[in-house]
Amino acid sequence: MRAGRAARPFHFLLRLAALLLALAAGLAAHAADALQVTAAKDRVDAWPGLRVLADPDARLDRAQALARLDEFAPPTVPKASFGQYSGAIWLWLPLDVAPGGDGLWLLDVDYPMLDHVDVALLRNGVVEQEARLGDHQPTTQRPLSTRTHAFPMRLHEGGQQALLLRVDTTSSMLVPLRLIRPEAYHAAEGRMLLVQGLLAGIGLCFALYSLSHWLSLRDRIFLDYALCVASITLFFFSYHGVGAHQLWGDNEWLTRNMPGLTVLFGLVGAFLFLERALDVASLSRAGTLVLRGGATIAGVLAAALLVGLIEYRTAQLWATVLGPFPMLVGVPAAYLRAREGHSIARYILVGWAGYGLGSLTMTGLLLGLLPAKPITMHAAQAGAVFEMSLWLMVLSVRVGQLRRKAESASVELDHLESLAQSDPLTGLPNRRGLQASLEAKLPHCSLQRQLAVYLLDLDGFKPVNDQFGHVVGDALLTEVARSLRNHTRASDVVARFGGDEFVVLVDGLQSEEDADAFGMKLLASFDRPFAVAGQLCRVGVTIGYAVAPLDGTDRDRLIRCADAALYAGKQSGRGCLRRGYVPGTLVSA
Repeated sequence: MRAGRAARPFHFLLRLAALLLALAAGLAAHAADALQVTAAKDRVDAWPGLRVLADPDARLDRAQALARLDEFAPPTVPKASFGQYSGAIWLWLPLDVAPGGDGLWLLDVDYPMLDHVDVALLRNGVVEQEARLGDHQPTTQRPLSTRTHAFPMRLHEGGQQALLLRVDTTSSMLVPLRLIRPEAYHAAEGRMLLVQGLLAGIGLCFALYSLSHWLSLRDRIFLDYALCVASITLFFFSYHGVGAHQLWGDNEWLTRNMPGLTVLFGLVGAFLFLERALDVASLSRAGTLVLRGGATIAGVLAAALLVGLIEYRTAQLWATVLGPFPMLVGVPAAYLRAREGHSIARYILVGWAGYGLGSLTMTGLLLGLLPAKPITMHAAQAGAVFEMSLWLMVLSVRVGQLRRKAESASVELDHLESLAQSDPLTGLPNRRGLQASLEAKLPHCSLQRQLAVYLLDLDGFKPVNDQFGHVVGDALLTEVARSLRNHTRASDVVARFGGDEFVVLVDGLQSEEDADAFGMKLLASFDRPFAVAGQLCRVGVTIGYAVAPLDGTDRDRLIRCADAALYAGKQSGRGCLRRGYVPGTLVSA
């Protein structure tokens, strides 16, 4: 019993020695392919020196992975792009630090959406430094609070040094690795944050522009666009790690779910925007059902993700399925509209050309078909900004359409208002139009600028109408209207009050004498007969008038006053000019 207990430490030491020998053998085997770290470069692409070990069940620990160093092999996938991988992968990166290459370096994993990244720096088979990175790791618990997953390490000249990484994620497995000096890293990050800030600012301006137009015009297409562009902006803000780094910090739920959530909301906006912009309902009922159904499904999925009914991977899968449908329905509809000459459709098609190229690039990247390079990792964002800019032109066209529609409606309203205030026979203002004109002129009258209201009633019109018929009677009324317009100024108003009664408004008169003189002029204009339908028709006129402000400034009072004067003139023999009753004043022809 005691001998067995005494042998246990010995057996443990044997196993440890075997492990160290295996590790040393692995280190020696890979030393020839080690990544060169020199003083000449302040950043080194790690991909050429990487070796990969797949861990489909994600069961291996570090010791087990180190024991299988001989199984690590050069990657066979496009650069840093492992696609939709469901397990974990181990990455082995041996380092050859040349003279001057020692000192502080950063291992930079430039894909912020990775869930878990465990890093260990080994020297001569012993772990010198280690850290846990990934977007599931609070920034306060990371070695550096940075946008990307950065691991600071101090390298030494000579000796066998290597990096061992374990990567596990629910998103696409992109692992762009580089070694970079801290000064170069912070300079590059400053430029990256500047670019992302500018792009986010552009997206914010687009969204605010659209929201302001929605508030003023109440056209839902502006709200749809605002939802779409805001969601796309937030997606890339999150995708590139700026959101977690600058906005929501250690909020793990937002960091984990914001990309999927914004994609779904962006799809809602895109579906509805296209339906309204292209008026799909007038082209295809099936297309309308697909777009509205897609918007509904995306909205329900976004709500389910918000309340925790589905996980990020499920949301991402559905977003991938729904993603092509706006283009599948929208491209044919836009093509048909473009053939009809609609500029909106042309803007949408050109925008989609850029966005489609970016989206295909991103799809190929996420599926592991394209290498993870700066151009492929940012192509989708560039395409989205291009598309949103073209779609903004769609809104500009829509604003123009709404403005022209409003102007047309205003003209139509003015026309209807004119018809409502005009006499259809003579084209003069009717009683309603007269009231409006009188209301407009009264506020401007004064003792120095008096306003005269003349009420005219034709004498002898009924016999003409009875003798020659209504056609001649109507023609006579039209000739009387023309004559009155010819004897008045452009600023004066001639209106048909009803039947054979007319009203003339004359403003800018300096005295009562001027008002009387103008009335006499109107009276004299009826001395000559009117030529109507080959007939000479003679009619007279009786005129009653009132003067504002002397006889009042109320519209109805002035008309009643002129009407009373007209009645008095009729009673006294017709063919005369009478002024409405004013104490101590009576003017006659």
